[in-house]
Amino acid sequence: MRQLAATLLWLRDGPDEVQSLVAGLDLVRRAAAEDASEAWLCMIANGTAHYLSTYAPGDLLSRAYTGTNAVYGVVAQVGRLDRGPDGELVVDGCWRFGSGADRATFMAMGCEPVQGNRTTVLIDRARLHIEHPWEGPGLLGTTSHTLSARRLGVRPEDVIEMSAISTNRPLGIYADAELFLANMPGVAIGLAERLLELLGPGLSPGSPWQAAYAEAESRTILARRGLTGMLHGFDALARDGRLRPFAPALRAEYRAVLSAAYHVCLDAVLALIEACDSADPGVEQRLAEARLDAATMKPHAAMRPHR
Repeated sequence: MRQLAATLLWLRDGPDEVQSLVAGLDLVRRAAAEDASEAWLCMIANGTAHYLSTYAPGDLLSRAYTGTNAVYGVVAQVGRLDRGPDGELVVDGCWRFGSGADRATFMAMGCEPVQGNRTTVLIDRARLHIEHPWEGPGLLGTTSHTLSARRLGVRPEDVIEMSAISTNRPLGIYADAELFLANMPGVAIGLAERLLELLGPGLSPGSPWQAAYAEAESRTILARRGLTGMLHGFDALARDGRLRPFAPALRAEYRAVLSAAYHVCLDAVLALIEACDSADPGVEQRLAEARLDAATMKPHAAMRPHR
């Protein structure tokens, strides 16, 4: 597996970096052109950084992102923050397929609301228990595990309230929690674009391969443009300080666009693989890897088809 440049860990310096969903999508697409597992981790790491940079205080960001620290996380409410017998803060929780588990310095665990406020807890990865290592067929470079916290003591300064923006902090792009997922289709788009570049349309006009290639290319372009157009709109609202949590109708449309882009591109990947008849061993290996990656990504619960 090729290691991508450290510069792909976007937003390492926290809230002072540019915040753009479109830039994040492009970054993930470029990473997927080299390695889908690296792109998946890029998406998770940078989504976590963007989300924390919206709500976490500056001293926590400085501590979390110092040096070569890697921070991965989840926005979903998989944990519960409580008080132990001595009054100390403790967290219980478990999330499946915590991406980047073996690379992480810290994991950010979303918790159930406390007194109506959403919270996230920053936890040293070494203190979390591995319930199950992910042994799926593709994207193995993500080293995803089912991780749990069992009455794990946490410091108050590691608890982030996710309902109010810190003083003098620009309103981030993650005013709604589900915007964390906005760049996930970038992995599927980049994977499709990688195969389109690798295989090419061929030289025989009207051939079955050229027809299959043209269809996959058109679907990938439309999916990317549709998603990018929506994200441009959210970026503009964020810059104007007008991005807010989604109303139910907007949330449904957002999910539909995200899911459509994700599955259209994965379907394009599988169609290209099925139609290609190359006997080149190198190409065959790349196609086999892409098939495994697509099969692993397709059933992801966060990208389930809507409508």
